[in-house]
Amino acid sequence: MIETFARNAEAAGFQVHRGVAPEIADAGVSVALYGLADTGSVVLAASPDEPRARSLLPAVHVSLLREDRILPDLASLLAAVGDDLPSALAIVTGPSRSADIEQKLAVGVHGPGEVHVVLLP
Repeated sequence: MIETFARNAEAAGFQVHRGVAPEIADAGVSVALYGLADTGSVVLAASPDEPRARSLLPAVHVSLLREDRILPDLASLLAAVGDDLPSALAIVTGPSRSADIEQKLAVGVHGPGEVHVVLLP
């Protein structure tokens, strides 16, 4: 499941690292609650220790994801969180994308344009 996650995350636009986070000035760094193997998405939960702005405002965002927190799919995520939902749960699949203006795709307009995920054993 880890290799499926890594392959799909790269296809979605993440830069995938193993074990060591890249040192990028001014990057926002968050600890992912879960990863979804079928889409290569990271799941970020808002909390006092993990404010939403950390993953939304910087031009570069790094998610730290423990390999044992990778789930197969969305149904597994919903089963795992059950009724214990945080105030905000974001499922991030690659860099921010929008085609709001003239139907032309732009990356990084409504959030980070460069995203990294670090897989931790």
